[in-house]
Amino acid sequence: MSAWVIPALAFVVATSAVTLVGFALTSSRRRVGRRIDSLGRDADARKAAKRDADRFPALTALLERQGRHSAIESMLERAGVEWRPSELAAACIAAIVALAAAGWLLFGALGAAGGIVVAVLIPLAVLKGLEARRLRKFERQLPDALMLVASSLRSGYGILRAMQAVREEMEPPISVEFGKTLDETNVGAPTAEAFVHLARRVPLPDLDIAVTAILIQLDTGGNLAEVMEIVASTVRERQRIRAEVDTLTAEGRLSGIILFILPLAMAVILSVLNPSYMSALLTTALGHILILVALALQILGGLVITRMLRIDF
Repeated sequence: MSAWVIPALAFVVATSAVTLVGFALTSSRRRVGRRIDSLGRDADARKAAKRDADRFPALTALLERQGRHSAIESMLERAGVEWRPSELAAACIAAIVALAAAGWLLFGALGAAGGIVVAVLIPLAVLKGLEARRLRKFERQLPDALMLVASSLRSGYGILRAMQAVREEMEPPISVEFGKTLDETNVGAPTAEAFVHLARRVPLPDLDIAVTAILIQLDTGGNLAEVMEIVASTVRERQRIRAEVDTLTAEGRLSGIILFILPLAMAVILSVLNPSYMSALLTTALGHILILVALALQILGGLVITRMLRIDF
């Protein structure tokens, strides 16, 4: 192996790590700047400001040409990550280079291909996990927020002032999302349109019910406070039923996890305790085929168990 390979790999890994850490450390600063930029400007001016502040305009242009910029931006927004799509793409490219180089150095071409796959899948999995966690927290906060809106309405406040109370009294993410709705109305967006945007940013059926009730009240009038209390009660009941279902299906989920992990754990244990026993799988073409078939069946079984335990409300 050439003497320059290890120093070059170390440089690539270090550069990638510094890039990722730099994005993480500056995300809070960008959050304030973007919030200020989003107010008091029309859509064209906001887009121009974002382009001027973009660190990777070439990546932004590439994502826009491929039609992926808006989808990635929505994913980042739902996950609560204050990155631009171009910054995520740059971080993914840095991770791909680093992991591919490390995989090639350790395991050759197959390791490099595996590193590329891991570098692509892990960011997507992390974003999906952050999005799911944020939505779960929002869903738990929603009944209390609706009751706070109902109390504010009964005190004589309007719907926007009630939303302001949620923004001031509750914690993120619901305070952040309600605050974005208020910001849109403050810069001249119609109230109904701002609530529609809220439902699009937070794709939850319970929030759709609340937003639909608000839109109907804005159009036809009525006792919105009473409607909010009914919606809050409905949401709480749905959450109670979902918790009961999760309790009843906990055994099935645990069984699926054990069945998925057990073969992999046994393979690792046997490889350590008796390497010659596993050598046929690791050193022959037929063994490689059997490993791929086993992994495919593992994934298929996991998907089947997950689908069996998934109950839509």
